Amino acid sequence: MLTIHGSPVSPFVRKTLVCLLEKGVEFELNPISPFPPPESHLKISPLGKIPALTDGDLAIPDSSAICGYIEKRYPDHPLYPEDPADYGRALWYEEWADSELSKATAALFFNRIAVRMMKREPDETAIQKIINQVQPPIFDYLEKEIGSRTYLLGDRFSIADIAITCQFIQMLYSGEKLPSRSHPGITRYINEHMHRDSFKGLINSDPFMKLD
Repeated sequence: MLTIHGSPVSPFVRKTLVCLLEKGVEFELNPISPFPPPESHLKISPLGKIPALTDGDLAIPDSSAICGYIEKRYPDHPLYPEDPADYGRALWYEEWADSELSKATAALFFNRIAVRMMKREPDETAIQKIINQVQPPIFDYLEKEIGSRTYLLGDRFSIADIAITCQFIQMLYSGEKLPSRSHPGITRYINEHMHRDSFKGLINSDPFMKLD
């Protein structure tokens, strides 16, 4: 059976799990920690990062590569747009969420929660810098892109919405709230998507927060 290796608390692991849940694909989860990764994990993820996927003899590291494989392997309930322009934009939003938005969201979780797993104290100076300097321009860009839309691309939930929602859940796990006053569009958008069944079940199985 297809197996995802990595802790579901990770936004990148969560991204792959949501894709599988949205498509109704059965999978197993091997909840390993990357702090540090077990030696066996390096055989399927050379950089030691999570997630990694195994499907029989096939091994694929990296969440974006995994989600692309899942889309091709299980084409029902597509999560990538057919239109070439929308497809390109979906890849952009996914990459932007993983590499740029994460600096404003997942970085809070790392500096406040994950550091404790590495037996270090939270870095409050870094946390305040993220909130005061890093978040504003990143959130301003996303607020403009979302506007009044439910989905970033067309009229269908896509990998773009998954990647972005995963990052904001990580921020909520850190104890921060959604920016309802400064960025109401983001708040509306994230609240709607994180209550989807695929997200809600994963969130409610983690120790950091619960959704009604």
